[in-house]
Amino acid sequence: MKSLRTLLILLVCFGLAPLMWAQVALAPSFVFIDENSGVGNVFVSNNSQEAYEISIDFAFGYPDSDAEGNLVMNYEDSGAYAIHALDEMIRAFPRSFVLQGGEQRTVRIQVLPNQRRKEGAFFTRMKVLAQPQAREVTETVVEEGIGTRITFNFEQVTAVFYHKGRVSTGVEIKGVDVRQNEGVLELRPHLLRSGNAPFLGSMYARLKDKNGRVLAETQSTTTVYFDEIRRIDLDLEGVETGSYELELSFETKRNDMMASDLVQAARVVHVQEVRVN
Repeated sequence: MKSLRTLLILLVCFGLAPLMWAQVALAPSFVFIDENSGVGNVFVSNNSQEAYEISIDFAFGYPDSDAEGNLVMNYEDSGAYAIHALDEMIRAFPRSFVLQGGEQRTVRIQVLPNQRRKEGAFFTRMKVLAQPQAREVTETVVEEGIGTRITFNFEQVTAVFYHKGRVSTGVEIKGVDVRQNEGVLELRPHLLRSGNAPFLGSMYARLKDKNGRVLAETQSTTTVYFDEIRRIDLDLEGVETGSYELELSFETKRNDMMASDLVQAARVVHVQEVRVN
């Protein structure tokens, strides 16, 4: 007897380059629909020699956090859906197609004409499912006369944004939870987004001595969609025991997004004294 198992590999994109984990790749990594034309393009490339069946769907969600500042996806926020969801406002053309080995296809994401008058900041997640068409990617394991065939389907997920009319964003730092864990200073800022658009930018942390000399620093891309906790760690190697100034700042600047795509905000800086033991 043979049983068929299908393993769905979910690849969530927050990276700098096009999605290259699977045979089928997407570019760009984030889709920004043009405010004037109401159109955004995604390039789907098949880097393998096999044909893949491609299907595209949308699911409203955004990067949230748990109490420890770990990143978790939230697909259950009905309140945010009612205000910000793009799902019913857009269509993908084509929505399903076959991509031969080595081919590339342009998928157009278009805001429906009757939705073009809505103003605000809208977003969703685009899911691209790639399934082998003719020759499946299989692995056969024989054990006591039972054969198991594993088929790999690849689902890649990326964010889609659309801004129309007056949009603004910003971050309010309500407080910072500071913990020292061996040689690392764990920082968990509690953040509240202002304005009507997600904050997409970078988070910077610096540890300074009394003379303003930077002893440790790090940075990370970040998002703040609503009321969230983020985490960033400072390596304390070479930092002696004592009291220092911690500077935590947020800027609407990222290397993986064009400045013209980002809703801009003033730089936000939080400073507090911390003790290193």
